[in-house]
Amino acid sequence: MLIIGCDYHPSFQQIAFVDTESGELGERRLVHREEAEQFYDQWKGQSLQVRVGMEAQRTCTLVRAVAAGFAV
Repeated sequence: MLIIGCDYHPSFQQIAFVDTESGELGERRLVHREEAEQFYDQWKGQSLQVRVGMEAQRTCTLVRAVAAGFAV
């Protein structure tokens, strides 16, 4: 399972992730919508189960849009 934690800010997303099967983990700052879409799209269509948790104080339409299809 891939677990992604996202701290959403109006101008960027700070994310941390861990793949519980491989042990891979990392952090990234996604500054542009395209960068966020690329990050989330790389996991779509794989047999890997993905869970996204997020913290946001304002409307998080962008995060929900690019993470569509994952358990949010």
